[in-house]
Amino acid sequence: MPQELFGRSEESKIVAEMLESAKGGVGSVALVEGIIGTGKTSFLRWAEQTAREQGMVILSATASPTEQHFSLGVVHQLLGTLPETAQGWEDAFASGGALSEGGPDIPDYALLAELCAGLGRAARRAPILLTVDCVQHADSRSLLWLGFLGRRLDNLPVVLLATKRCGEPALDQHLLVEIMEGVRPDRHIHLHDLSPSAALDLAATLRGQDHGSVAALVADTGGNPYLLTEQLRTAPTRPAGRSPADPSGEGLRPGAVKERILCLLRRLGPHGLAIARAASILRAPLDPAILAALCGVPTEDACHTLTRLTESGLLCAERMTFRHPVLAGLLYEDIPCADRGELHRLAACFMRRHGASREDIAAHLLHSHHLDEPWMVRLLLDVAQGMVGRDPAGARRLIDKAVLHGVPEEHAAHAEALRIQTLTALDLPASARALTAHAAGACDPAERFREALRLSDIHLRLDDPACARQALEQALRASGTPDPATAARLRERFTRIRIHEGTYRHGDGVEDRLERVLLLRTATGDSAAAVRRIADRILTVPRTPYGSTTWYHALLAQLWAGDVDEAGRHMDTEVRLAHAEGTATRIADAHAVRGLVQLHRGQLAEAERDARKALELLTSIHADKYHVGALTRSVLIDVALERGDLAVAGALLDEAPMLLGEQPGTWWRLHLLHSAGRALGRMGQAQQGLTLLARCGEELTRRGIVNPAILPWLSSLSTLRLSLRNVAAARSAAREETERARRWGAPLALGRALTAQASAGSGSEALQLAERAVELLEPTPAPLVFAHALFAAGSAQRRSGKVRRTRELLHRANEVAISLGADGLVEAVQQELRHAGGRPDPRKDSTESLLTPTERQVSELAARGLSNRGIAQLLKVSLRNVESHLTHSYRKLRINGRHELAKFFPADAAPAPATVLLHQPRSTLTPQQRLRTG
Repeated sequence: MPQELFGRSEESKIVAEMLESAKGGVGSVALVEGIIGTGKTSFLRWAEQTAREQGMVILSATASPTEQHFSLGVVHQLLGTLPETAQGWEDAFASGGALSEGGPDIPDYALLAELCAGLGRAARRAPILLTVDCVQHADSRSLLWLGFLGRRLDNLPVVLLATKRCGEPALDQHLLVEIMEGVRPDRHIHLHDLSPSAALDLAATLRGQDHGSVAALVADTGGNPYLLTEQLRTAPTRPAGRSPADPSGEGLRPGAVKERILCLLRRLGPHGLAIARAASILRAPLDPAILAALCGVPTEDACHTLTRLTESGLLCAERMTFRHPVLAGLLYEDIPCADRGELHRLAACFMRRHGASREDIAAHLLHSHHLDEPWMVRLLLDVAQGMVGRDPAGARRLIDKAVLHGVPEEHAAHAEALRIQTLTALDLPASARALTAHAAGACDPAERFREALRLSDIHLRLDDPACARQALEQALRASGTPDPATAARLRERFTRIRIHEGTYRHGDGVEDRLERVLLLRTATGDSAAAVRRIADRILTVPRTPYGSTTWYHALLAQLWAGDVDEAGRHMDTEVRLAHAEGTATRIADAHAVRGLVQLHRGQLAEAERDARKALELLTSIHADKYHVGALTRSVLIDVALERGDLAVAGALLDEAPMLLGEQPGTWWRLHLLHSAGRALGRMGQAQQGLTLLARCGEELTRRGIVNPAILPWLSSLSTLRLSLRNVAAARSAAREETERARRWGAPLALGRALTAQASAGSGSEALQLAERAVELLEPTPAPLVFAHALFAAGSAQRRSGKVRRTRELLHRANEVAISLGADGLVEAVQQELRHAGGRPDPRKDSTESLLTPTERQVSELAARGLSNRGIAQLLKVSLRNVESHLTHSYRKLRINGRHELAKFFPADAAPAPATVLLHQPRSTLTPQQRLRTG
């Protein structure tokens, strides 16, 4: 099938059957109807080619509005070259005007019969296919003859195939309806726009593009084959970020399409073109009253024209919008620029009078050339205020438009505040500069303090505590003594600045006694259990608002105290709240910290997803080099190291800001220093890694932080010293971290320290340390650290010569590492297993492959929503059997229940093989059968 007939298999089958019947002497007539661009002409050309290949004679005609005054013009195109109809044409000319303007209105019956008889004589030599394109433009006498012929084709080997465009009136509508009524219902073929799949196939065939750009073109054209083809030839891609309905006019447009559409609109009546242009301005579901007002025509005429536009297929009847967005763009471009701006202004005025939404009115004001009424600027600012959270770029455009046309003095401060608010969500460094200038001009003390607090927060996010402090001190000098509430906020902000720059002394500046104790005990590593209780109290709603600085202090303390799952639940809630608020900085903070929590839980894929999301948001506001941007890179580097992907880790290091030098040692930057040091050690640059870890340790010491749960830099230091064969120093560092972890008392931190000490140790001491680490970590929600402990224990057992225990530990470490996607650890474990004389199971190369076939089958059915009892009935096993298999699957996949199975068995995955019964019932054997089988 040629490319023009994508998605037309059923229609082509009907025509093929008609051609086959004609070869048997039975003629027929068919009418192909559709809106502009659905491929009616291409369908005729395909039918002609098919008939020609079958030995049929092809007679074709194309009707045109410019030839409607020529009587029998279409018939002459069809039959003028046939010798058998020559006599008929002589009679027609001899009749004195049958073919001339002003001749008799109705040809006599003899002439019509003679032309049909001549066609019949020609058909005796070979079957004939008659095609008439655009039959709605045929002259009246040709329509009369076509209807005359259609009623006499039963015994003639002739096929008449005509096309009609929807919505265009005929010269004689009654004759056209008579032809249509003579067509069998199954041969009245309606061509519609292509289905999405057929349109994608057509686009991919015409132009081999990536799926995304092809899908965008299909959306632009609505699947119309003609529009899609023209777009592929002239504008293969749509500008990034532009929606199909965007009237910006960007990008190339097919000029030939526009001319055809303009001709069609002019034929639809005196107001067709004006109403269509006005509709391209409005775009929203069209209101006839507003359209009439824009065009200056009566509402009745506007309604009538809208009906014609709907019948012609330009508008969608259900939604009263353009069926094909690209046509709306073509018409929009055809409006002169000056007229376009004025129409937008008038549309905004009329829509305001009719109670349209403020957002829709603002969209028109945005494209107006002048705002000459006071309400226009106020409306733009009001709409921008509501858009700041969900669409800061759109709000910025509205504010700039209002400022360009002059903001009244009483609204100038409000406009500037909105502009700064949008900048915070678009360009954080630029917002700091703008807010600095704005705060300097503030006269009201309360306003000055508010702006200073906002400015200090932005400077902290840009890792500039000095400027944050300076902004607050300037506000104090300029405004004097603040009120008690403002004074409390200032003290809290000065405390944040000191914590950020590392000059905070525990107990100073924090009014909340619980928070003071929390910070002190967390930093000094004193009693994880007590810290966990304090953190739980602080996190209790409504004591501390979600997302506040105090809330994050308590959340991180809870995480470091070992309550990883509870921290994860709190972070899930904070992410939802951050997205609901819509502030880019809060969303980035939530995703970055949740990535850290997911890393502690061993969920590498989830940790990477959160960190990537945070980094993407921070990059969009030019803040990825600061604050939590360092944390996101730290998480991504750690994930890459666990996966054994050193190339990704190296690329992240190359993109990171300078790690040493004059850069401030801010809090999240310490995490990046730690991760970068580990990565450099893995990449064979242990000495450079030691330098970074030493800098990290110095900064932690300066801040008074000795808790190994916060950053296990001594364990990492021990690993790098081991790689340089400095065993004594490695053991010393690991031993020091173990002592600190014992004081802290959290199993996760102590198990991690014991693992590092076992790796640096030897003999029975290393064996005891590793076994103790395994014992501590097994019940914790930290499977990744547990897998490392299993590996260390297996290595220690191998060095002690206990082969059986070695293989047991390493096989288990291999299983856990595979379930987490920690490919780097899997490779190390399997290498150690080979050294122990074991052999990794080659079938266990992915998370799902850890399951036995039976466990996989049961897990997949559970993921698809079947209950345990339903699975048992389907597989004909006991309920306890199903529960046992699911329990084993949960353990191997490191998940907590069936609700997490969808991660491994998604609903759109290929179905499992045919159900295999876990228990095959035996048939009862007769005594004779028992003898034979015996």
